[in-house]
Amino acid sequence: MAEFENWASSRRVITQDESLSFEAPLLKEACETWATVAEDAIPPRSAFTARLVKNFVGNLLIFERLDADDYLIRLMGTRLTTVLGEMQGTTLRQSLPTDAAECWKLALNAVLASGKPLRIVTLVGKNSLQFLEAEILLAPLYNDQDQKTMVFTVVIFRSGITKSRSVDDLVIKT
Repeated sequence: MAEFENWASSRRVITQDESLSFEAPLLKEACETWATVAEDAIPPRSAFTARLVKNFVGNLLIFERLDADDYLIRLMGTRLTTVLGEMQGTTLRQSLPTDAAECWKLALNAVLASGKPLRIVTLVGKNSLQFLEAEILLAPLYNDQDQKTMVFTVVIFRSGITKSRSVDDLVIKT
């Protein structure tokens, strides 16, 4: 496994934003798509057809809670695979270092417990290079048995640190 730093092991600040003030247009579109399908309720995963998600399918992740301690990565878009490597069909514990898997699990559990979408902005480092900023949409979904166990996730990576009001405090100055 490649050396991988995520928000769980990073000393950087993680911004959680329930106002859903996305900077990336693609995330705005994905959030609007989820909200349209949701119609003030949590939608089923089956409602998201290929046609509906075609503009952001490369950035799409679908997680499914297996139990209290782990999630299966059911779908991983090709743009994410290019950056992070193939993880589709594996669990968080199989794919990520323990700290990173735990942090993802906490975020995914929070979204399922609240029943509401969430925006996260953080820095992600891979192979000791801290160069990626991630803006993430997480939103709850029902599975085919009407259980709230799935999370619709869209991730945008940006090179470097962008100057914006939502990420000014992400880098710890030494």
